[in-house]
Amino acid sequence: MPPDVGAGQLSTAVGTAAFAGLGLIGKVCVVAGATAVGGCCVLTVRRFARVAVARGRLHQLLAECAGEDARIVITGATNGIGLELANQFRRHPAVSLLLGCRDMKLAARLFPEGVDGRVRVVHLELLDLDSVQSFTDEVHDFLRAGEPGLRLLVNNAGVMRPPGGLTASRLDPTWQTNFFSPFLLTELLARRRTTDRVKLPMRIVQVSSRLERRSELSEELLERVSRGEVGEHAYADSKRALMLWTSVRAQSLAFRGAAYTHCATPGMVDSQLGRHSVHPLLWPFTKPLRMLLLRSPAEGALAVAAAGLRPKAMETFGRYLDGETELEDLVLERMGEKQFANKVLKWATTATMLEQRADGYAADPPPSAPRPGHAVAAPTRVGPMCGNAEASAGW
Repeated sequence: MPPDVGAGQLSTAVGTAAFAGLGLIGKVCVVAGATAVGGCCVLTVRRFARVAVARGRLHQLLAECAGEDARIVITGATNGIGLELANQFRRHPAVSLLLGCRDMKLAARLFPEGVDGRVRVVHLELLDLDSVQSFTDEVHDFLRAGEPGLRLLVNNAGVMRPPGGLTASRLDPTWQTNFFSPFLLTELLARRRTTDRVKLPMRIVQVSSRLERRSELSEELLERVSRGEVGEHAYADSKRALMLWTSVRAQSLAFRGAAYTHCATPGMVDSQLGRHSVHPLLWPFTKPLRMLLLRSPAEGALAVAAAGLRPKAMETFGRYLDGETELEDLVLERMGEKQFANKVLKWATTATMLEQRADGYAADPPPSAPRPGHAVAAPTRVGPMCGNAEASAGW
């Protein structure tokens, strides 16, 4: 080798010679492969940049409203958006977290030893309405304690097409997780706050979805769900019910319970939500496509949290947002559906046995699943929970 030819030049020469020796198909394959690798690198860099921006904005919003003692409750905090929210919120020194988790072993690994005592994990099984009722007590005590500061509940947990049959309450798991459980948690918490005359205002974010636009929710469908039938669009239907309920209850929750309730869509997020839609063995192989096409959990977390952290969160109520972008005033824009929304409210009140639970009863599941407007069997008394409550439709 001549002394003036370096190793780098030699490698380039060899590579050029090898490329020149390839046939047309070989050259096309090499160029396509290099382009694909380069494209993936660009997309990965852009994704990391979006994550950094989303996390930065989340911390900025939190810092503006945290106060001296910020207390935040998150359901479904062991993966996806819930886990991202918990990890980012706990970085703020003024924040204490109460996390409702189904898998306590996984939660213990994710949040060992309570992370300096500022993170508390409580078992929450959304498929068991008694567990939701017990969790409500924990939430109420947690939020009313401490010094002034942010009080936030994020009803984040959700499922899509889960395996298994009806729950102990004879309800479809998708409906119970996405609608009935957050409904019961929110309504019972509002009653506890009113009974105990809690004055410190709080913010509530119900995680919804743009897929609710595909819903075919109707009185007939409510009857079918009451019989344990699962509609073709159970996820979308349950999310629409969540938004209709919010549209008719947000004003009362704000004025009478100082609980400012909003709905938020995280968008299509790279999370575990769709894992039951494909074969379990194929799910891991969808990761590259999900990373390419969907929002990151950090972006989804910002879209959800901003609904409760933004400056106007306690100046308004019943708004539907994607991050800081307001999509809809549910109270006004769904006024035309108010009659049906009130039927959904009464149906959910019956299905969850809300009034009996609010009066201090444990709900034994009725002989048949509750139907809209139908009475339920008398429950068993277990002791006072929060005193007498007014009827849900007029509270």
